[in-house]
Amino acid sequence: MRFKERALVCMLICSPAYLHAGEFLATKNENPLLRALYLPLPADMGSADGAALSMSLSVANTINAEPRETESLFVDGEATTLRLAFDAPLAPRWRYRLTLPLIHDSGGRLDSLIDRWHGWFGLPRGQRPGSSHNQLRYSYSGESAVNVNASQTGLGDASAELGWYLLDDTSRSVSVWGGLEAPTGKASALTGDGAWDAGLWVHAVLGGARWQLGGEAGVLRPFGDDVFAGAARRTAMFGRAAATWRANADWSLRLQLDAQSARLKNTQLRFLGPSLQMSAGVEYRLNRCWSAQLGFSEDAAVNTAPDVTFFFGLRNVSTAH
Repeated sequence: MRFKERALVCMLICSPAYLHAGEFLATKNENPLLRALYLPLPADMGSADGAALSMSLSVANTINAEPRETESLFVDGEATTLRLAFDAPLAPRWRYRLTLPLIHDSGGRLDSLIDRWHGWFGLPRGQRPGSSHNQLRYSYSGESAVNVNASQTGLGDASAELGWYLLDDTSRSVSVWGGLEAPTGKASALTGDGAWDAGLWVHAVLGGARWQLGGEAGVLRPFGDDVFAGAARRTAMFGRAAATWRANADWSLRLQLDAQSARLKNTQLRFLGPSLQMSAGVEYRLNRCWSAQLGFSEDAAVNTAPDVTFFFGLRNVSTAH
């Protein structure tokens, strides 16, 4: 092995920033009917990392129609979500994170592109052929009545999370996280559920010179629900797994799977039931403190998540400990 290659391997193994900063992609299931219910983004910083300021921008576009005897929904629109987050060490082995989302719903401009996207890759086109492009309509009838058909912008539910690191070194990490989501959004706009929500999950990472594996699994619980008239007040499970391959010191490729159980009681609708989403993206280290992500997500189980979500993330990690 040449000197430059040995130096690169040593840097990847020994630098805590390379292990912890960027274990997951900055994306999750952006289902517009379920986004008011708490589902945290991955917690992917180490206990020894400095304070981090991050921004993630997602654009989720979907068309879905499900008529049933007792329930029905029609979802056609594009949601752009900007999340600002700050996380930092609180004490040895402890870390906290604060997140505030800003959500914009509209008919969007990506319908034609996504229809062609699905054609290029041989993916199901669903209701897109023959549907009107660039319209906004989120509707549901069953346990309650939901109807959003005008463009809107507003704050979503803010969240605060606290993590304790059981194990954290240059090759592995195990931490336990708890979070609360506050009712700062509006149930009528589907940006909040009108109640406090909570979550508890375990985060684990195994790192090497070129490969890194990450996983999270936990439970979610809303303490109220103004969107589905209380039908969402049930304990749900969620999990995610990611694999990262580092091409060199600056570029990384990442694949991720996100899953969750049904958030509503007794629903027969696939779009409101258990979900499975697949994401792929790249991460680029701009310099020692800044990194950027770019990628997309697809509903790995058809019609259980938005058709396509494009996302971009930017993060600054302080070098001061």
